[in-house]
Amino acid sequence: MDDLAIVAATIADLDVLDEIEQHSFKGAWPRATWRDELDRGWAYVELARLAGHARAYCDYWVVAGEVHILAIATHPDFRGRGIGKRLLEHALARGRSERCTLATLEVRRSNVPAIALYERAGFRTVHVRKGYYQGDGEDALVMLLDL
Repeated sequence: MDDLAIVAATIADLDVLDEIEQHSFKGAWPRATWRDELDRGWAYVELARLAGHARAYCDYWVVAGEVHILAIATHPDFRGRGIGKRLLEHALARGRSERCTLATLEVRRSNVPAIALYERAGFRTVHVRKGYYQGDGEDALVMLLDL
């Protein structure tokens, strides 16, 4: 995937963020939430562009010495190609460059592919948040990685 580029999302990317989000998550974020994320000084919303087209995104925060992964999503037509892995590696590298010592995230207990991705990167489950997700009350696994 030599033609994969990771670039900062802009307000012009709201449509593609929304499209990937709708295909990826129950209870997708509204556009207003994306606009807010793009305006936060500590938030990074980055797109993976393959052959010039946005195919995935990663939304993460760098704050108080931590990288907090909010979401990584790949359009269904492009899953299984390592794009999510590249986005995660990029977010963790930024955290290390900003002297972060910890990476954190929450993930649905049922999201086996995401859990596998995070475990391969070295994350470990440290807690279960019962009924964390709105709408269906699914549990969240809280995962940590020492950087």
